Amino acid sequence: MTGAELRMQKRYRAYVRKHGRCSVCQFRAAGDAGFHCKGWPDRAGTCDTDGKLPTFRFDDAVLEGMRDAQQ
Repeated sequence: MTGAELRMQKRYRAYVRKHGRCSVCQFRAAGDAGFHCKGWPDRAGTCDTDGKLPTFRFDDAVLEGMRDAQQ
């Protein structure tokens, strides 16, 4: 793994720690308390265990935005 890939992984992990898992989901919305499931403000971080739709889907645009910051 290259140094650039390691930096990207660290940047991604730090972003998720700071903003939560919902911050990198396609179905996210931003509220006063941070990111949550779009249309479900009380559902932050539970979409993989509560059996409701939508479930977590990674948003590639977030990672692309981090790549742009790297260059």
